[in-house]
Amino acid sequence: LKLVSKGETAKEINMKVLLPSDQIGGKRYLFLLSGDYIDSNDGDTRGEINILTKDDFKKKYKNDSGQGEMYIPEVVLLETIEDKTNTKIINIYDEIKEKNKEKQHNIKDLKEMFLLNDKTLKELSKNISINDTDEKILEKVYQADSKISAKADAEIREKVKALDVLDPSNQNYQDELQEKVNELVKIIPLQNRTEITQYVARRKLVLELFEKVLNVELNKLKDGVRIDEKLMHNLIFQQTSDNPNNSDLWLVNEDFIYFNGSSEINFSNLIIDGKKVFKTSFVEEEEKYLNSLGEKRLEKKPDILLFPEEGKCVIVELKAPEVNVATHISQVNFYANMLRNYTTSDFEITTFYGYLIGEGIEDRDVRGRVSGFKHSYHLNYWFKPSEDVTGFGDKNGKDGNIYMEILKYSTLLKRAKLRNKIFIDKLTSNNSN
Repeated sequence: LKLVSKGETAKEINMKVLLPSDQIGGKRYLFLLSGDYIDSNDGDTRGEINILTKDDFKKKYKNDSGQGEMYIPEVVLLETIEDKTNTKIINIYDEIKEKNKEKQHNIKDLKEMFLLNDKTLKELSKNISINDTDEKILEKVYQADSKISAKADAEIREKVKALDVLDPSNQNYQDELQEKVNELVKIIPLQNRTEITQYVARRKLVLELFEKVLNVELNKLKDGVRIDEKLMHNLIFQQTSDNPNNSDLWLVNEDFIYFNGSSEINFSNLIIDGKKVFKTSFVEEEEKYLNSLGEKRLEKKPDILLFPEEGKCVIVELKAPEVNVATHISQVNFYANMLRNYTTSDFEITTFYGYLIGEGIEDRDVRGRVSGFKHSYHLNYWFKPSEDVTGFGDKNGKDGNIYMEILKYSTLLKRAKLRNKIFIDKLTSNNSN
């Protein structure tokens, strides 16, 4: 898009609706804009156009003399010419209008899917081509984000380094620390602060929902529908999911959302980091056992399996509130034994952490059926510090071990409330600060 003065191209201006490299149907576009206003602002023999930008206008007519008002002529700004011309082009050329609609719709979809930064997208809009693929657009956004993040990280680092001068023994320490906090908050983008607020708000709602379920206060439950295992399972970690990061496993343990894992997926289909966890071929003795007594043991579906690091596994089993939990203690040990003995060499698991969770728990049932369980002194749960997980076959002599807890949903809720209380109180407080 070029301005033409007295018959010659004189100045290139911003073409917002098309990049120079853009093509529609194999064609590229050149626009020439002429008019008396452009000719009248052709200031010299070289064809330089003296049309002011907004910033130029402010600088030129800023009155610093204090001697009264100065004469300011009426002008058409270069930005106005760019905006109006781009709008006119879209109105005249339907093919350009449609391509731009597609581009904006595509960017909107990518923004919603990948939570792209509004500010970054706005700054990049003039550099995103109508011919760019999704991959290319995301690449441009991430490159721009990395530059912004690098600058912000450098500023944050400077603020952290400034902590060296603080003295906790100083009488004004708390005020000085708060000042540093305020400076740091200003650097953190508003979008990030909003996401933290949403994160804490979600936790508050999940805790409220959890409590309503246990108190049978949901409309569904008031109608006589029982609280089944599926309801509790999906509240904590959606069944058949393999993304703990998108779960509410923090109800059980804050660390669990950061681990690889799966929910309600049978052993034979379990894949972690692109690798099958269980072997696909077995020696005769193993094959015989896995299918003995009419059972298909590789088709068992543990409620939740998490893999925090090499050689370790977390097993979580959830039971409906009216179920006697003690009758299922051996289930967790069975899953641990399957994972110890029938996995591939990439998953040589020796350390297990088991959690059996329900509401129907009797102390004498737990400690009377299986020896070694102890009742905690705090927060009402039962635990067994260590028990062997026997190694068979090629694992013979290489036993693993399991730490196990049995706890109530009501205990889980109480723990989670305590852990999140400070954040939720800050979020819901009337304190305007």
